[in-house]
Amino acid sequence: MKKVLLLPLLGFILITKAQVGIRTDAPSSTLDIAGSLEASYREITANSTLSATDYHVSFAGTSAATANLPQMSTSDGSASDFRGRKYFIKNNSSSSNLTLAAASGQTIRIGGSNAANNTYILSPGVLGILTANATNGWDLDLAVNTIPDTSWKITNNAFNGTLNTSQTIPTGTTYQTITGSSVTVTVPPGYNQSIVTLNFDGWGHTYFSGVSMGSLRFQIVQTGTAATTYGSTTMSSWAAPVNTSGYYRYTFFPAAYSISNLAPGTYTFNLQVVREGEAGSAPNEVVIWGVQSRAEVYSKN
Repeated sequence: MKKVLLLPLLGFILITKAQVGIRTDAPSSTLDIAGSLEASYREITANSTLSATDYHVSFAGTSAATANLPQMSTSDGSASDFRGRKYFIKNNSSSSNLTLAAASGQTIRIGGSNAANNTYILSPGVLGILTANATNGWDLDLAVNTIPDTSWKITNNAFNGTLNTSQTIPTGTTYQTITGSSVTVTVPPGYNQSIVTLNFDGWGHTYFSGVSMGSLRFQIVQTGTAATTYGSTTMSSWAAPVNTSGYYRYTFFPAAYSISNLAPGTYTFNLQVVREGEAGSAPNEVVIWGVQSRAEVYSKN
């Protein structure tokens, strides 16, 4: 008889424990904690992969890094179905971005006008709260100490100036690299947008006799992480409409160009020149005296 009476009593205990209270006898939620909560804490300074043992992750690196999120399943009840799991990720770096990266084929969504994406860049000072959702990815809530910095900033720059190179430019259709025009910059990772601005300021002369005219056409050659050529960035022309006996025409050629959203990496730029469109008396010489080159990298989130 005693065993029979215990079964209804056990069922009553299970029902009454559907709400669990810690330091409270009257829990008002499924779990009611009347006190502090302690969970896992981990600090990272480089690339890292989050796991089931992580809860609060603090990034304190001095260069950009990536926090990889675990692969999750949307099959309810499966071993990898951890919908509702939360990660608190704080970027405590003074200047470096932390990229949150979902597993391949999965997304991070923050709503509003922002499209769901496989990655999200967490700026310094920002706290991201990730919740595993039921739609093949993560929901991201953001808490910031201040308004996020979305302004353009100079993240790299370089200057190179060569005086009195006295480089003679020959005739023909082959572009000549101007001595001393090389300038190298690095496009850093961890930003949504970037612009590289290039400025070349050069000078030289053309010496000729008689009626003469012609032009110099310039292009910029890019090497490094990716190679390409930007043609016809500027031109400079000379003309002597009257017959002269030994005449110098001084030439100044500013070339300015901007390139948007180059992939992160290191790039070198050189200015090249070719003679064209010459008519009348052939010039005795076309000489580049010097060039000053400047490159700046602007980045923003």
